[in-house]
Amino acid sequence: MNYIKAINAFYDHQEFNPLTSAAINLWHSLMHVNNKSRWKEEFTAPMSVLCLKSSLSESGIRKARQELVEKGYITFTSRPGNQAPIYHIIPLYEEMENDIENDNRGGNTNGNQSGKSNTLIKQNETKEKEEVVARDENPHHFYENNIGTLSPYIAESITKWCEELSDDLVIESMKLAVRSNKPFFSYCEGALKQWQQSGVRTLKAVERAQANHKKTRQKPTKNKSLFDKLREEVQS
Repeated sequence: MNYIKAINAFYDHQEFNPLTSAAINLWHSLMHVNNKSRWKEEFTAPMSVLCLKSSLSESGIRKARQELVEKGYITFTSRPGNQAPIYHIIPLYEEMENDIENDNRGGNTNGNQSGKSNTLIKQNETKEKEEVVARDENPHHFYENNIGTLSPYIAESITKWCEELSDDLVIESMKLAVRSNKPFFSYCEGALKQWQQSGVRTLKAVERAQANHKKTRQKPTKNKSLFDKLREEVQS
């Protein structure tokens, strides 16, 4: 499996087949397990391992797994006893490449697949022209578009913060990191921890907190300026 193509196709596919944050997290966890298995077409993944990597509960894993199956991202086969299920991650980029190739040859008889492929190409062309703020489909997608490669550890952390606060606040922390020229998730997490401790739960509350922070930082400057004026008056 081509890891980079798989990641790009995964997020492109969500343009017309979106997933919840939990399902995105599970997909990345399965990709990590498959990477450890040296990209086998089929591989096993115990529930305990997936819970550890995704920080999801067993019921959360089952729900997210079913979503991935229903939306065409993976297949899996349960096994009896304590045997781990067998998973297969569908290489979406191969489907897309085949659709485009068939379109070019004029041999695609599946109108639905052709329509999806053409729609995806148009969406990608439009997406390249859009500004960063217009591409906030989900926090994981925003991170990859604006900060860097999404590792399984960061994907897990993003999902955790989305559950504890909200998707909007997680994206806002990433925007803050980009604006501050500090494109690191540790910077995002620092902002999220501060907001959590301060009871900030909405974007408006973030704006108020940032405005108050600016005022606090400006106070010493104002005091110094006033002191300088008083000193000038005394000396004159």
